[in-house]
Amino acid sequence: MPESKAIWSVRGCHHASLRPKSSHRRGMSGGSREGVAASAGFSLLELLIVLGVALVISAFAIPTMVTTLDDFKLRGAMGNTSNITQRCRTIAIKKDLSQRLHFATVGNRVVLFVTDGTDAAVAPLTTDKQLSAQAWLPNQLSIPGAPAGAGAPTLLTGTIMWGTVLVPNVNVDPYFNSRGLPCLPDPITGVCNPTTGFVYYFRYDSTGRTRWTATSISPAGRIQSWYWNGASWGN
Repeated sequence: MPESKAIWSVRGCHHASLRPKSSHRRGMSGGSREGVAASAGFSLLELLIVLGVALVISAFAIPTMVTTLDDFKLRGAMGNTSNITQRCRTIAIKKDLSQRLHFATVGNRVVLFVTDGTDAAVAPLTTDKQLSAQAWLPNQLSIPGAPAGAGAPTLLTGTIMWGTVLVPNVNVDPYFNSRGLPCLPDPITGVCNPTTGFVYYFRYDSTGRTRWTATSISPAGRIQSWYWNGASWGN
């Protein structure tokens, strides 16, 4: 009997020791579920903090994004201007006939188009398919002439553009002769004589900001785009 009582006691202790462990496990399990339920979602304060951070980031990011998009649009427009200028030169060489690059404003948009040097400067329509070379620029661009007045950029000179003292023709329609060199026709003979080069200015107005850009043609026929950064001209 003592033996069996001891065994019972041991067994009793064994069983007693198991019950608390099982209860403890159940308690932990239940506590874990309650913790997960309590931590699910965000408090109103946390949401307000996240919203505030997002607004601060947007305040810095949106103006930068708008400026970047304007840069892409402006450089794309000037790329089109350089392309049609080069095309005018190429047509003159292929046709062995002087060509004129017209700058005009049609319906509040700047349009560039190419004709034979002796053709009248008739601006095309957006649906006109007769001209082999034309480029319509974004409506933010205008051709008011050389920059002037307070806040306007300095004028581009031959020294800045080509390292020479030659004075370029400003906002004058450029011509190319049959050799692909820039020229201007003689008003009497009509012969397109070599000239000192050209520079044509554009103004870009967007989101309350004004920017200036230009296209130049050197006396040797080199075509470049220029951008005013607020202090100087650069490519």
